[in-house]
Parts: sequence; C-alpha cells; structure tokens
Amino acid sequence: MSTPADIGKSLPGVLLAVGLGAARAVPVTWLVTPLGGPRLPAAARVAFGWLLAALAAPVLTAAAARAGMGRAGAGVLLLVLAREVLVGFGLGLVVSFAFRAAELAGRLVDTLRGASLAEVLVPTSEERASPLGALYLLLATLVFLELGGVPRLLGALLASYDAVPLGGGLSASGLRAAASVVIVSSARLLEVALALAAPVVVALWLTDLALGMIARVAPQVPVYFVGLPAKGLLAVGVVLLGLGALDHALNAELPTWMELARRWLAAWA
Repeated sequence: MSTPADIGKSLPGVLLAVGLGAARAVPVTWLVTPLGGPRLPAAARVAFGWLLAALAAPVLTAAAARAGMGRAGAGVLLLVLAREVLVGFGLGLVVSFAFRAAELAGRLVDTLRGASLAEVLVPTSEERASPLGALYLLLATLVFLELGGVPRLLGALLASYDAVPLGGGLSASGLRAAASVVIVSSARLLEVALALAAPVVVALWLTDLALGMIARVAPQVPVYFVGLPAKGLLAVGVVLLGLGALDHALNAELPTWMELARRWLAAWA
C-alpha cells in the first residue's frame, strides 16, 4: 500500500512526465482551429494542452520511467522536450492545414472579387480575416465537428503517447519521412485551396472575358465601374450556390488530412 511519502516522491516524476507530454499536446491545441487555435487566448490553449497531457498521465509516467527520465540530466531532458515539441508542432501543423486550405480559398475568392479591403482585424489573434475566408473556415470547422473530428483527433493524440513514447531517439530516415509529410501537406494545402476556389475563379475569368469583349465593342460603356459590383455579386452568388458542393468537397478532404497526420506520427515511431 502506498504511503503519503511514496506518493510525494513519485509526484515530481508524474509532473515531469505530464510536462513532457504537454510539450506535444500544446502545439496541437495552439494550431488546430476546432480545438481553439488562434481564436482562443494563449493561456487557455496552454491549459487545454496540459489537461490533455494530464489525461494520459499513467501512460506518460510509465513511458518516462522506462526511458529513465527521472535520472536524466538537464541536457537530455531539453533534447526530449525539443523532440516532443517538434512532434506536436508537426501534428498540429498538418491537421491545421485542412482549415488553412479552406480559409485560403475564401481569401483568394475575396481578392479576385475585389473585396480585399473588407478584411477586418480579429481581436483575439491579431490576424486579418476576409469575409469569405471566415465563411470557408467556419464551414470546414462545422464539417470537422460533424464527422466527429475532435474526438478522433484527441484520441489520436492520446494514442500517440503509446505509439511514439517519450524518450525516443531521432534517426535520419525518420527525419526524412517526417520532412516528406510536411512537404506533401504543404503542396496539398495549395492544391485544395485552388480546387475549392476554382468555381469562382472560372466564373470571374469568364466575366472578365465578357467585360473585355464589351469594352472592345462599345468603348463608351464604363466597363470598370460596372464590372466591380458585377464581379462581387457574381462571386458571392457562385459561393452560395455551391455551398452544397463545397460541403461535400470538405467532407472528402478531411480523411486525407487525418491520414497525413497518421503518417507524421508513423515517421517518429
């Protein structure tokens, strides 16, 4: 039976294990929008990450004991801490790309329709947000919640402490595999953003073509002043008409991002 003294002696080890686990969890809560992301105050994001690590305290404590973290020096602990931050940052970055792609598509549409001046400053994150960028991001978040993405992501994060335990080493092959996942995810971010914005891009390109022909046939028509509101209304109309297709596209894309997150963790296993 454990005595209060035994519990007191084990408490620093538990705190050390949970702290190392929080180094992996905090970047995820810091970056992923449905878990708070940039819209949540920094203190709340850090506290949420510590809470997730505390839920995995038994697994973390056992992993830290196997790796001998209690007897490790300050230099070794710093290396382990850096590794955990890197694992968590990459996981959060890959998953956040799913929402950044949707937001980037909305920003692209706003820029093409001439509404970039409508951007506003978000007080909590001090970032500039465009109207359609915020709409696309909100829709991506709703789809993620609809698919049960939050419990799946949190389950994957907690399971990662078993799959990628504390105190693991770094290998050249693992680093190459992790780097390739980030490169593929970055390329996927641009590809998805362009694909989501493609209907509006094509519609506005055809509108510019038609306005150019009108200007060529009837130079007296003020094409520029007619085109600005026409392009803006057309872009919004195409977005509203295509919300169903946009929802379907986001549904189809989110499993791909989760698979990339799994590949990121597998690179470190």
